[in-house]
Amino acid sequence: MSEELTIERKELIEDFGNGYTAFGQPHVRGRIVGLLLSNRDALSLDDITHLLQVSKGPVSVETRLLEEFGMIYSVRKPSDRKTYYEITEHPFSHSARRNLWLIRRNQQIASSIMETSNSLDPEVKLRFDRMERFHSQLYDMFKKFMDDWEADKL
Repeated sequence: MSEELTIERKELIEDFGNGYTAFGQPHVRGRIVGLLLSNRDALSLDDITHLLQVSKGPVSVETRLLEEFGMIYSVRKPSDRKTYYEITEHPFSHSARRNLWLIRRNQQIASSIMETSNSLDPEVKLRFDRMERFHSQLYDMFKKFMDDWEADKL
């Protein structure tokens, strides 16, 4: 890969990194997503590390996780031993489905605490009740959005 990044692409990639950081995700993960999203062709691990100017270890870890999350996929090229990575067709819906699972999990935690903790102070119990109701409503709303989105995206 002989291509270098333009200033505009560097800024785009950095914006993705900063966006991911704002959501508590690794900066390099966001930068990888930004790079692959803005690249037409698949990139090897060496390409990614070169273009982002980061070491191979974190890129290897993050590409593996992004693949598990369904945001990227790996491909092989004929007569090349390297693995290449591409962004999936709908990377953000895969990410959103994972967030939907986390919302449901928070609701279940609150429900479980309320069901199994009979000795909770009434004020504390009210906090967990609010947590359960909030996440229940958020889950329903977000699930409907995701179902609608996925029905229309194809």
